[in-house]
Amino acid sequence: MKSSATIAARQLAVLAVPAAVAALLVACGGGSDTPTPATPTPPPPITLAVKGTAATGAAMANAAIKVSCATGSATATAGANGTFTVSITNGALPCVLTATSSDGATELHSVAAGTGHADTTANVTPLSELLVARLAGTDPKAFVTAFGATTAIATADVTAAQTALLQTLTAAGLDTTSVGDIVGGALTAGSGTGYDGVLDKLKIAVTTAGSTLADLTSAVASTSKLGSDTGTSTIGTVLAPAVADCAGLKTGALRVLDFSNGSNRVVQVDATALTAVDRGAKYTLKRNAACDYSLNDAATTRVLVSRSGIAALVQGSGLTGNVLVAIPEQKLDVAAVAGSYARLQYGGTAFDPVVGDFGDTEFAADGQNGVSMNCPTGYGACVKDTQTKGKLVANAGGGFDYMENGASQARVFGFRNASGRMLLVGIDSDGYFVALAAKDKLALPAVGRVASFWQFSINSAGLSAVTEDTNTVTAVDATANTATRKFTSDSHSDTIGFNTPFDGNRYRATNACTSSAGGAFNCNGVVQLPYGGFVLSVSSVASKHFLSVSVDK
Repeated sequence: MKSSATIAARQLAVLAVPAAVAALLVACGGGSDTPTPATPTPPPPITLAVKGTAATGAAMANAAIKVSCATGSATATAGANGTFTVSITNGALPCVLTATSSDGATELHSVAAGTGHADTTANVTPLSELLVARLAGTDPKAFVTAFGATTAIATADVTAAQTALLQTLTAAGLDTTSVGDIVGGALTAGSGTGYDGVLDKLKIAVTTAGSTLADLTSAVASTSKLGSDTGTSTIGTVLAPAVADCAGLKTGALRVLDFSNGSNRVVQVDATALTAVDRGAKYTLKRNAACDYSLNDAATTRVLVSRSGIAALVQGSGLTGNVLVAIPEQKLDVAAVAGSYARLQYGGTAFDPVVGDFGDTEFAADGQNGVSMNCPTGYGACVKDTQTKGKLVANAGGGFDYMENGASQARVFGFRNASGRMLLVGIDSDGYFVALAAKDKLALPAVGRVASFWQFSINSAGLSAVTEDTNTVTAVDATANTATRKFTSDSHSDTIGFNTPFDGNRYRATNACTSSAGGAFNCNGVVQLPYGGFVLSVSSVASKHFLSVSVDK
């Protein structure tokens, strides 16, 4: 028989088991004393560093630097030597950069290509401005403004754009061999060597050419998608040395079209020496006034040069007088001519018989002449030309042949200005002259604008004398798209419409003039074709035929 003490001990042991189980349950998470797992430590933020130098040759000291990337943005102030560094937390390539000079007068742009977070170098210089223009095919500021998180800037594309740009600048006469990498290359502002030395040469070239960096940038952008011949020719014209007080007269070749016999030839001009070589003979250009010269040739040819570089050459007067038109020689790809044009034409061997006409036309990228409108019965009566059209074909001797049925009907030469506006001029053996300007919208002038110009005309009586005049814009009607001008010579006024009958044209109705006293004043109705300070006009009335030429001073 067991004792009562033994029984009690066993009972205590049995009671202890549930307590142990309870403790085990608590240890398995059944209670509130379980420790909370530690929060993982976040990785440290990634910092994208973008450094570079802002310079125009001289350092852009204290320039405001703005960097915008696919992810993140930052600003900084360049040091006295133009160097800068920005750090962008969690920033990611690509990036675009803007450097604004401390006086606000200069703004330049650049790019940092690629993807990811690797630190990078991006210089901001006139060359990077040109590089962005070449890469984007548009104004660099517009490209930078439109940049967003989804904008791709591939390293390979930047490299290709740089190669093409440097080749073009070299062909235009600028030695760029010291620049290995426009964006990422070593640059010491103000040193005059290496990359900086090329910036100095570029500044001198632009100044000597009477141009601006904005002109050159426009030329690079407007030709970026065209052939190398077009780019080299256009940029070469922008950078060609010019006469100090006449930016339109530049060193280089001029293509001269002769009204007397429909011929054309090349004349070489030296803007520094003021000489011209024509058919092997060397002549001197005597300055009469800015952009007004006389050649010491047998005809004492007067040379009037517009700001675009298009020039009128006037010889004598009357039925024995002659006119020649000269344009800077450019080798353009046929595709560069593609577009719609407003057109003026005037014909007749030695001005007899004379026919003047106007209209429009278009050319395809292969040079094929497309839809055209002719206005043989005057303003407001234009009709579609249903005749078979010709095609522009490159001529090895320069310009193009206008081919129809396998034969050349006329030689046509093209000129492209810095902004990309095209001018085509042609002439045939009958002395029939045609000019076509791209249908870009013409802007209304500001009230108070003063224009001084030379002018002369050609009609059945021959060539008139060259006269001078000035007009001042006295009123503008934006709704009617007209401007009223008052002329100094006799104080008469006229009202002229813009972009009519076609974009790129101006039109003055017959007798749309008033005398100095405000009464009626007889004046011819005209359709005008302006191009860079060179203006051609023909009668808007079918019964009259004349060609007037004016050149802005």
